[in-house]
Amino acid sequence: MKVVHLCYYYGNNTSGAPVAATRLHQALLRAGVESHYVCIDQREPGENVHVLPKSSLLRFLFYVVVRAFWVLSKAVTGKMLMPNILPLVGLRKTIKEIDPDLIHVQYIGQDMLSLSQLVELPQPKVFTLHDLSIANAIEPHPCSDTRFVVGFTRDNSTLIERWMFGRKQDLVSKTDMLFTGPSKWICDMFGRSLIGRGRAASVVQNIIDPAYAYNQSLHRSHEKFTILFGAYGGRSSPYKGWPDLEAALDLLPNEMKMCAKVCVFGESAETETVNGVEVEFLGAINVPQRLCRVYHSADVFALPSRQDNAPQVKFEALMTGLPVLAFQRAGCAEYIETKKNGWIASDGDLKSYAEGLEYFYRLFKSGELEAMRSQIAAEARVAFSEAAIVAQVVDVYSRARELK
Repeated sequence: MKVVHLCYYYGNNTSGAPVAATRLHQALLRAGVESHYVCIDQREPGENVHVLPKSSLLRFLFYVVVRAFWVLSKAVTGKMLMPNILPLVGLRKTIKEIDPDLIHVQYIGQDMLSLSQLVELPQPKVFTLHDLSIANAIEPHPCSDTRFVVGFTRDNSTLIERWMFGRKQDLVSKTDMLFTGPSKWICDMFGRSLIGRGRAASVVQNIIDPAYAYNQSLHRSHEKFTILFGAYGGRSSPYKGWPDLEAALDLLPNEMKMCAKVCVFGESAETETVNGVEVEFLGAINVPQRLCRVYHSADVFALPSRQDNAPQVKFEALMTGLPVLAFQRAGCAEYIETKKNGWIASDGDLKSYAEGLEYFYRLFKSGELEAMRSQIAAEARVAFSEAAIVAQVVDVYSRARELK
């Protein structure tokens, strides 16, 4: 079987969806599947990676035009729009040369290609729901905005929103595609949407880099209870929930504040004190082996994210034995069990979130946390086995080919 992934970025040092696509491509190659990857921005070396447009000048012009459009759209509508109207130069020729059995659509944001180009590609297609962009007009995370369920009309939307939503409706209605998503939440949300109604999406977990594995020898004794928080850009993303973690820290007893610290990766800054707790910034970490050591140096992973589908950091933390503390939001709490491999607080319940931090702090002080970490990692290895996930993906590919 020969498959082509379409994704704007390639590499493990980008954001969630491209990282997931990169890891799947690499896992398929390890499993003997002829996998190819078409991107615009390649961030690391890789086998069977095709960068388009092939001319660096054309890539630069593409970059300039897209960002000029974003600035204009932001000025007119207040939002940066990604309408997918620019054709990707060289795509048809590259696909013809590779001659794949199937196209796997990963992340085509940032106007990677035009939707009409995608419709015209004759191969069977699989579309992974890294977010809800394909089911919505503009926002990839619609949250309380239910128009992606009820529809965009003259009464509830602007002309540009109706136009963009209509183009996505056309794409899905005119293309035989199977849909997958890395969380039950995203698959359920897609099934509720107007565009996804009647189209089931299969839950297929993202591949986890084998570099993230529990290794007791990487542990170093430390006096302070260490809470790890990490995201692309650190605290800067409004979706990652740093303000909620900050507020939960304020609810901790003073004794614990003095004996705890937070480490933040993805952001560089001077060490500071937040609500009585020391916060250290580790900068961007692009090497999995180094990040694995960071996970091993912590005691819990804080995931206060507000809109994430299936954040990579959650699974990396579990694979390295870290308990994960999450709110019951989007797909964040899936696979987490309170007091077993983490803690789940109701959406917005800061008091409960602080109680979770206190619970694991007590385990840290008593020395019981280490044995729990070993068990968390062992169960994660079984639950997120690369071989099992690849088998699921290949099964989806086989079903997609039967649609033609």
